[in-house]
Amino acid sequence: MNLIALDLDGTALDSTGKLTEKVAEAIHRRAACDKYRIAFCSGRPMSGVLPHAKTAGIADDYHVIANGAVVQNGHGQKLAEELLDFADYRELTIFCRENGLSCIAVNDQGATTPFPMINVGTLEFCFLTNNHLKVCAMNELDPNDKYSKLLICDNPDIIKQNKSMVEQRFSQDYSCVQGYPTMIEFAKKNVSKGNALAELANYYGISDNQVFVVGDNGNDLSMFERFSQSIAMGNATPELKQAAKWHCPTNDEDGVVKALEMIDNFIT
Repeated sequence: MNLIALDLDGTALDSTGKLTEKVAEAIHRRAACDKYRIAFCSGRPMSGVLPHAKTAGIADDYHVIANGAVVQNGHGQKLAEELLDFADYRELTIFCRENGLSCIAVNDQGATTPFPMINVGTLEFCFLTNNHLKVCAMNELDPNDKYSKLLICDNPDIIKQNKSMVEQRFSQDYSCVQGYPTMIEFAKKNVSKGNALAELANYYGISDNQVFVVGDNGNDLSMFERFSQSIAMGNATPELKQAAKWHCPTNDEDGVVKALEMIDNFIT
């Protein structure tokens, strides 16, 4: 058996955020075959992954979500999770207030923010993940709450201007990745898509040389570094293309269909 890990945004989804019929059919056909297990590996929480998993016929399987903080299937069963604490949320909130930024926190109950002014990055996150946003002061929250991810969200220019400062402040204690131009995402230090995918492969009893990964962005790099059989999309970042073993067309050219065909040829 082989495990195929597919990123969603910029990879399985086209630039409009749609899982095209060709890509969905290609995934579904292989998922019905005993040779394959297919997992979406996304920065999104399950609320943003499940609709596409249903379309592709893989909702019952486990998926790597929230950049590796959670491994969960469509029925809500969790194989693994590494969650942030309320203290982490409070620390990021204080930093954002001091620097004119805003943040949100995400868990199974949805997304929350202490900032009443909603920016384009926050709106994009809620749209992509099918989440309603609750504006709630920190002192109104349960200090026992835990979160799969925290995010600084804003327009792309502001994120770009502040990225270096944010990473310098937090990268020693947290995993900081940028999966979208409007967001910097935070998880526990040991959390990554690569580590979570390794745990999923171990659960299935699948060796490293039977794992194939397909992605396009910086939050996919840990998978490419962990598993050598990697395919970068034509629209991937230069760093990810350099790390990849193979390349395929862009997400707007249904590149995942070609990537799956490449994998077929490799294992048959």
